[in-house]
Amino acid sequence: MTAWSMLRLGEYFSAITRAGDEPSAARIAVQRATEATDAELAAVICGDTLAASVGLGRSPDPALFAAVRPGTETSSFPGLGDTFVTVHALDGAYDERLVVARAGEPFTPEERQMLQGMAKVLGLALRGLRTIVAERQLRLEREREAEARLVLLEALERRERLLETLLRVQRAASQGTPLGELLDSITLEARMLLDDGVAALVLDDGGDPAKLTVASASGGTTSGRDAVLHAARRAMDAGEPVSDGMLAAAPVYIGDRLAGGFVIAGHGGDVRESERRDVLAAFSEQASLALTGAHTQAAMHEAHHDPLTRLPNRALFLRRVEQVLAANGGAALLYLDLDLFKQVNDTLGHTVGDELLRGVADRIRASVRDTDMAARFGGDEFAVLLEPIGGRAEAWEIAQRVIGAIGEPFEIAGRSVVTRASVGIAYSEPGRTAAGLLEEADLAMYRAKRTMPGTCRAFDPRMRADLLRTAC
Repeated sequence: MTAWSMLRLGEYFSAITRAGDEPSAARIAVQRATEATDAELAAVICGDTLAASVGLGRSPDPALFAAVRPGTETSSFPGLGDTFVTVHALDGAYDERLVVARAGEPFTPEERQMLQGMAKVLGLALRGLRTIVAERQLRLEREREAEARLVLLEALERRERLLETLLRVQRAASQGTPLGELLDSITLEARMLLDDGVAALVLDDGGDPAKLTVASASGGTTSGRDAVLHAARRAMDAGEPVSDGMLAAAPVYIGDRLAGGFVIAGHGGDVRESERRDVLAAFSEQASLALTGAHTQAAMHEAHHDPLTRLPNRALFLRRVEQVLAANGGAALLYLDLDLFKQVNDTLGHTVGDELLRGVADRIRASVRDTDMAARFGGDEFAVLLEPIGGRAEAWEIAQRVIGAIGEPFEIAGRSVVTRASVGIAYSEPGRTAAGLLEEADLAMYRAKRTMPGTCRAFDPRMRADLLRTAC
């Protein structure tokens, strides 16, 4: 789950909780579902009734959705033709469900996970609204005793607390709260809703699904750990919520991968079984969303960063250069190549060479400004985008600062290791491309390395002509 979708889901939670009746809540759900996924059609179906829809006119025939059941991947609709379909239950069964259809491309696991969360919250809201309607009817008919009405009002207050809690968790997720803190807040909030019961998140090892561990827990004692792990395993094996007395568990996912279970144990008392089910469904979904979001962000970071130095890689760097050039901002590009690096690798070994590269990356970061981007291109080659830049003198000053920092000895494994950097500079001008700017900086670096290693040269068009003449 991306930060954007988490934020939109938080706004959706808030809008659903403010809906005054079932039709309004259903209309909000289908509108937000299509907006969040760029879908052409969405519908909320309650039994044989079409509660709300978008994409098929004002009064579509409910029979259009009769064949759209769990597991349906594609379907055809009037005016849209063949579409990809995803179906999500509002409650445990599929009598009430959210259906979303999109032409052109199937839904991603992250989108399905988000829509599942939207459907669950809609189910909670509809049950709350129906409870309110029922309470109003009971008041009018005066058929309920005062004690029964009090129990009903307490249940409504608990549902309101549940929705408020979900909003707090979503807000924390959208603000970039670290994953560990976010998971701890999910188990803590669930425990508080259970009147100080027990809530725990159990996850597999990733590499070994047979190994389970308690990743976060609130309440309970160490003696109950085996029971918690056993409940989580039962939910994972069943692929659905399970219960055994006061202990209940539901599966937790990272995208489409089954990753663990969310376990609760209420103390009984005022917490009714339906409320325990709501807490279990809502917080297992929250844990899945948090884990999916963290997994997606980590994967994106790995794809765009050098694993050794953690600097951006060539692809991410060139993308940023293209963005700066498209905005016509003043910028300069430094291309760095280390001198003596091969000798370090040959004489001291690749382990020392890797430590040297990490040290060089750290010194480059420390020498440039917060607005600049440093990257590693592989081997002993680095680049820096200086943006914004006030003039060529400023770029030259930063380049000299980088050269000076890298030229200081490195202490690695009890040895003093020395290297230096040859640097080429190219400046942004109208009509330049990222690849062209990088080529110019590379030519300037090559000239510096050939004439006086450990120094800096700025690109001059004559360098290209000299290179061609040398090649001939």
